Amino acid sequence: MLIGIGLGPGNPDLLTLAAIKALKESRKVFVPGKLAEKLVSPYAKAQMLDFPMILDKKELSKLWEKNAGIVALEAKKGMVSFAVLGDPNVFSTFSHLKRTIEEKYPEIEITTIPGVSSITAQAARTNTSMDSSFIVSDGSPVNTKIILKSKHPEDVKKTLIEEGFDEFIFARRLFMENEFVTGEIPRTGDYFSLMVAKRGKIRTNIEYDNKSDNKDKTNKKIIYFVGAGPGNPKYITVRGRELLESADFVMYAGSLVNPVILNYVHGEKLDSFGMKLEDIADVLSNKVDEGRTVVRLHSGDPSLYGAIIEQIDCLKKRGIDVEIVPGVTSLFAAAASLKTQLTINGITETLIITRPAGTTLVKDSIRELSRHNATMAIYLGTDKLRKIMKEVEYPEETPAAVVYHASWEDELVILGTVGDIADRVEAEGINRSSMIVIGNVLTPQNYKRSHLYG
Repeated sequence: MLIGIGLGPGNPDLLTLAAIKALKESRKVFVPGKLAEKLVSPYAKAQMLDFPMILDKKELSKLWEKNAGIVALEAKKGMVSFAVLGDPNVFSTFSHLKRTIEEKYPEIEITTIPGVSSITAQAARTNTSMDSSFIVSDGSPVNTKIILKSKHPEDVKKTLIEEGFDEFIFARRLFMENEFVTGEIPRTGDYFSLMVAKRGKIRTNIEYDNKSDNKDKTNKKIIYFVGAGPGNPKYITVRGRELLESADFVMYAGSLVNPVILNYVHGEKLDSFGMKLEDIADVLSNKVDEGRTVVRLHSGDPSLYGAIIEQIDCLKKRGIDVEIVPGVTSLFAAAASLKTQLTINGITETLIITRPAGTTLVKDSIRELSRHNATMAIYLGTDKLRKIMKEVEYPEETPAAVVYHASWEDELVILGTVGDIADRVEAEGINRSSMIVIGNVLTPQNYKRSHLYG
């Protein structure tokens, strides 16, 4: 991980507490010059990188790539910082370094800690009150506008489009408890809202759709159905986490979602446990009608036993579209814990995913499906495990596994066979929240080498 740290205008008393904390916790700190090195020295030993002021673009490119490689190598090992005077995102060396690392080393997470910039420092020293619009420029064309106190962002956006701006970010209460950042521009804002408008693509840590998609969506009401993944908060997708962080309202699927994942949410949260379909649709549609960014959070992947189609149909009747963000399903987390493949050359090339009959399913096909002798993954069946093992037509010695809370901190893997797995699971007191896997892929023998490896 790489953190760009703003050191302020040069006075050590103007360093922020957040900057000092990051400097102390970083395994390595880089700086672009001696003044930055001096400001850092009470908190960390810094390595100075050379950024000469030359005009040859080819040579500059080589230097940026060289320095980016040095920083990236250390960032792959743990948290490192690059500390600059002022703010790392305002006319900063860090901006160039960040762009190069994003292009060459996209796997590295990058974030920034703001600092007091020379813009506000001059206001303090020159007794200049910036109480109306002003321009800060290095002489280059103005391709970015920041509109503060954006109470009517949708109207402002229309004006900015006429001026040639085509990319927008709306933000509210930055670095406060209810921080909210989105690429979807709402109808209303407040005193603590701002907009960023830019000609061309905005580089940000938020994932945006392409330009044509954004234009199509500006007049649409949309709800995001997000897969939370199997339980481990680190297994949620980048897109999913960003939507949770930027959402005004998140409705989540009860205890099926690890509560730690809800720590990503800064807006309002609501547990949907016990709610009827129509009530869920009413709440979601009302929040969207208020101009809020709304997320419906499901466990695993929404497309597997997520009961999303009926929700989508209800929302469509209310004129609301959806975007589905996939997630890692518990089956794949279970396979990772079992350290096996679900299909193996020479054993089986087929995976069957199913569930047993119950409250919402009158009759299942587990017996018939088991005759294929493929790998079988059974969701929502732990409380019916003994009945399932009696119904399947696998030989009793066929390997079977039950993985409770796959990828959670309290994960439990229970191995056995069709003949004894029910006894083993009952002995552990497990009767819910588990994935059942049956098949010879669990103890692979006499498999064939993959053609991938010759």
